Amino acid sequence: MDYENMIIRYMENHQGYITNKEAIQLGVPTVYLTRMMNKNKINKVERGIYMLPTIFEDNLYIYYLRYNKIVYSGQTALVINEMSNTSLRKIEANVPHNYNTHRINDFKVNRVSNVIYNLGKEMIETEFGNKVPTYNKERVLCDIYSEDYLDTEALNYAIKIAKMKKIDYEHLYEYSIALNVYEKIKFLLEIRDEY
Repeated sequence: MDYENMIIRYMENHQGYITNKEAIQLGVPTVYLTRMMNKNKINKVERGIYMLPTIFEDNLYIYYLRYNKIVYSGQTALVINEMSNTSLRKIEANVPHNYNTHRINDFKVNRVSNVIYNLGKEMIETEFGNKVPTYNKERVLCDIYSEDYLDTEALNYAIKIAKMKKIDYEHLYEYSIALNVYEKIKFLLEIRDEY
């Protein structure tokens, strides 16, 4: 099989994307990516990241491919978890406290402790079907109360959707203690399904 067909087949099996690193792991010289881009067979979307021209560009997935330590947080996690009825306006993500963030200029990034970084971390599909790291609905609820960034209507919508998706109350309790928001969120634990 020639290199161009290898690249296309790999991309078709990986959401339409390939990185320089993945090409090298396949044993394909990265010059073939450049050649294919020059022939309009693939598009370059970021430094070292390419996609098939037939798919929609998924910025959340592209950022994850570029900065593989990010975990989407805040309003971004709310939207990915479908707990918001508004569209995504700004992207926000957490990284480990020792991660060098000087290259990330495209979105807001927060350096957090390893405990906070990993608490409730999951891979969830974006609207384009690509899995990206973000926080689960229980962690998102805790973050809402921790950062207090939603108005009453948006908060009620987030809680309603989380309840429809079946809140894991053990996780909610565990996260609320770790994030020091138990006092703010305990009414959810007390009333559970009545809300």
